[in-house]
Amino acid sequence: MTEDVISPLVDIADPVQRRAMFMAIFSREMQRRTGRMPIIVGGEALEIYTQGGYSTGDMDIKAPKEEAERLLGEMGFVRKGRLFVNAGLGLYVDWLGESLEEGPEAEARTNLVDIGEGLSVRVVSFEDLLIDRLLAAASWGDTDSRLWAESLYMVARRSGVALDLEYLRKRAIAEGIEKEFQGLLTSREERS
Repeated sequence: MTEDVISPLVDIADPVQRRAMFMAIFSREMQRRTGRMPIIVGGEALEIYTQGGYSTGDMDIKAPKEEAERLLGEMGFVRKGRLFVNAGLGLYVDWLGESLEEGPEAEARTNLVDIGEGLSVRVVSFEDLLIDRLLAAASWGDTDSRLWAESLYMVARRSGVALDLEYLRKRAIAEGIEKEFQGLLTSREERS
């Protein structure tokens, strides 16, 4: 695997599309090498689900560390602190561990999202991302995260995704944000 595989990305002007296509190529190669695709989390997951409505600067992933580092190096990325940077493509990858902290149930809930050209990516579930945003809102008083939790909830509903409210409630209780979760449901019902 060389930089040649991702060099066509330079022709993709839209940074949202460039990040998504990079993640799809990276995912395909990680699947081939390790038998599993990385899991996209954080802002990049939100960017994918909102189709660029939310824009991020880096791509947060969960993947086997050694193989991810090796592949990123082969793709022209240089490690700078905790980030892997490909300055020529304006791409930044943040490796956040090998698996989801929420455990096997959360990993089983991930979604495969078609990126096009026969490529797909594995993304943390709507439910776990929604809890992540509500947790950021509650822990740091981050009103933007609260708004993005609401947006994500609406994207799921409009896309016909049946959110698992039981799982959401269980996660909200475990994280100590049941009040925020209930507030989200109430505010969304009032606006529907």
